[in-house]
This record gives sequence, C-alpha cells and structure tokens, in this order.
Amino acid sequence: MPAGSRNWMRRLPRPPANQSTMGFGQGAAMNSTLERVTRLFARLFATGAGLSMLGVFLIILVNSTRRYTIGKSLEWGEELPVFLAIYGIMFGMAWAYMQDRHVRFTLLVDFIPESLANRLYLLVDAVMVGIGGVLAYSGYLFAERRGGIDASGLINSAKALKQATGWDGLIVFGQMYPYQLAMAIGGGMLAIAALLRLLNRLSGEHGDAGAGTA
Repeated sequence: MPAGSRNWMRRLPRPPANQSTMGFGQGAAMNSTLERVTRLFARLFATGAGLSMLGVFLIILVNSTRRYTIGKSLEWGEELPVFLAIYGIMFGMAWAYMQDRHVRFTLLVDFIPESLANRLYLLVDAVMVGIGGVLAYSGYLFAERRGGIDASGLINSAKALKQATGWDGLIVFGQMYPYQLAMAIGGGMLAIAALLRLLNRLSGEHGDAGAGTA
C-alpha cells in the first residue's frame, strides 16, 4: 500500500474501543434473556400439557380396571378427567403458539411476499395478546359468578377429604371454581405465548421457541 494511503488511514478518527461493541453487546444480552424466558415458558406449557394428559390416562385406566374387575369405579373418575383434559388443552394451546405450529389458514399468506407475511404475523401476534387478555378476564368473571356450584362427581370426595384433614379450603375442589378457572388461566397463557412470539419475531429470532423443551 502506498505511504500516502497509510498516512490518510492513520488520520481517520477512531471511535472509543467500547463504542462499536456496546450496541451489539446490549442486543445480545436482550436476545439471550428473551431466549431464556421463552424456553422457560415453553417448558412450563409443555410440562403442564403432558402432566394433564398423563393424569387423564391414568385416571381412566384405573377407573376402567376397577369397573371391569371389582365392578366399582371411582366416584370422581368420570368427571375429573374432563377437567384435566380442559387444562391440558389450554397448556397445549399455549405451547403450540410458542412453537408457531398452531393450526392456521395460510391461503392468503401463500400469495403475498415474505416481508408482508412477516408483518401480518406480527399483527396477528399483537391481536392474540389482546384476545388472550380478554379471554382471561372473561374466564375469571365466569368463575367468580358460577364457581360456587358443586361438581356432582367431586363434591362428596372433597367433603370426605375435608373431614379427614380438617382443612376447610379443600372443599373448593368439589366445586366448579378451580375447573372453570381453566379458561382464565388458558387466556393468560395464550397472551404470554403470543407476547413472547411477538418479541421473538421483532428480534429476528424466527427459530423454534419450543426447541428447548426436549
């Protein structure tokens, strides 16, 4: 390189050593935090869905075995699996949204440019945050108004459990409140999943949010 060119390059102003890396470092730290939070909630939703479905399977298995062996099934064995399945669906819904693999219509998306499709996904995520919040609030109001109704298949078992332990609060498991609250909890989980999906899209991380659940 000619000497004049080297002298010209030496005269160029040099930024402080940390100026060029400050923005990158902050962005990397934010992305790392977002990734950890996303993986945490993905594991939570996946675990909740798996445990709910496992509970449904075990209760039905035990109940069916008792029915065909000793001719007597569990009193709560018919109704509780239904409520557990609802919770499993709510957890699974949030997990599917976190993975961006939920059921959706792509007829319009397939015919528009990718950049426009990405903006549409951002809009859908933002709308789903609001929908999840509304669902959580309406579910909470519904549970508050009708949660005191007795669950016919669970109330006797809850009363027996209350008498055996002396804990008055256990009677709530024989009422509809904790099971009707599934809609409120599901709405909250959907809002969280949509918010994290939105933040991941904005940060450019389009990978599988549920990859850390394995």
